[in-house]
Amino acid sequence: MKIFGRYIALPFVLLAALDASLFFSVLYALSLTTHCKACYVGAVAGLDPARALLLTSAFLLVTASSGLYTAEALRSFTLFLKRFLLAWQLLLIPTVAVFALTKFLAGLPFGWYVGVITLAVTIFMLLLFTVRAAMIWLLRKPFVRRRILVLGSGEIADRLTEFLQGPDQAHLRHVRTVAPPPMLAPIGTSGNLALHVESQTPLLAIARSLRVDEIVVATRDMRSLPMYELLECKLHGIAVASYMAFWERESGQVDFLQAGPEWFAFSDGFLLNQPQRALKRAADFAVSLAFLILFLPFILGTILAIRLESRGPIFYRQERVGLNGRIFRVWKFRSMRTDAESDGVPKWAGSGDSRVTRVGRFIRKVRIDEIPQIINVLAGDMSFIGPRPERPFFVEQLREKIPYYELRHRVKPGITGWAQVNYPYGASVEDARRKLAYDLYYVKSNDMFLDLAILVRTVRVILFAEGAR
Repeated sequence: MKIFGRYIALPFVLLAALDASLFFSVLYALSLTTHCKACYVGAVAGLDPARALLLTSAFLLVTASSGLYTAEALRSFTLFLKRFLLAWQLLLIPTVAVFALTKFLAGLPFGWYVGVITLAVTIFMLLLFTVRAAMIWLLRKPFVRRRILVLGSGEIADRLTEFLQGPDQAHLRHVRTVAPPPMLAPIGTSGNLALHVESQTPLLAIARSLRVDEIVVATRDMRSLPMYELLECKLHGIAVASYMAFWERESGQVDFLQAGPEWFAFSDGFLLNQPQRALKRAADFAVSLAFLILFLPFILGTILAIRLESRGPIFYRQERVGLNGRIFRVWKFRSMRTDAESDGVPKWAGSGDSRVTRVGRFIRKVRIDEIPQIINVLAGDMSFIGPRPERPFFVEQLREKIPYYELRHRVKPGITGWAQVNYPYGASVEDARRKLAYDLYYVKSNDMFLDLAILVRTVRVILFAEGAR
């Protein structure tokens, strides 16, 4: 399903809609206690539909930030339960605090209200859990999964088949991979295509017999494809997609190793206009200023912890490559010993790196070390969301080994980004290659809706300390 120009898997849309509907219904039913004159409790929550809708949107942000609408949450019940319990606390604690504060400021006894609202949220979450567990069970059934036929042979078809059969594709089902049949010549004169309405083509017959929902063409040689047969399939309601479009849609990446320069030039996206840049700059400034105020206690606490643990500077400034290859100095909290690179040779940050201090290990795990980069955003060197800036030493190496690496520098680097919420810290050339697939997807899309999705996912990454090194 395409929402605001971005593809989102239908099961996740259904889950979010189901959760939102249930939450809205409970909120609206709770607001009906206003009309209960004989009730001792009185009005627990006087909510009109507009306010209930606003709270429902906030609820969806909480559940999405907790990672409940991801493929791994559908695949692993243990992981779903962990994230569900976190979402419960993130919903319960602020709700109880707000109700207690409003009743206290109104001069009313708030203990009873707190008990009732706690019980109401608990009952709602248990009901939500039951419905959600049933929905997850249903989505695992073959008859609700989108049936995919791969048309092609060779490396690309094998890669796509492996992807479809992977554990993360709970909403897709690979039914068969078939080699392209010979291209049929159209009937008619000079480009005037006449369709065989009286009989179905071999490809359509296969697709119908397998009850295929979509055919994905996975081959480099488009000239040998049976275009007439593919058109027949489309005219009979079966979707047809190219490998590049399907891979981008389902994985959130650009398979740049299979894309030629013509694909980058003619595909949708990669449109970076000045009005869009100006709008994002205004949003960056406002969001960064708000985050600077919000994180001020963490900033002061981190400064104190670094100072107490070891001597040396609080902040660490390092050269990075920014927009259009311009060099700037990034701000970070120091997380390594002061002699981490005493030999003057830059090194990748590895897992369990001995150069990292005890405080540094913690602030890296929860990403607090990145907070000072808000200064770079306010200065205009960085955006709040974008590809992570890399050091010039590594950029020189990576641009020689990885095609299209320079394209990630056509947008401002960010504190968080699409690659960061989908892949852990990079510590090798192979990591950089995999992250570039996500970075190119971001550069290609480059819209505010994707920025919002990244911001929501960043909360999950911080809460669960995912991918930290």
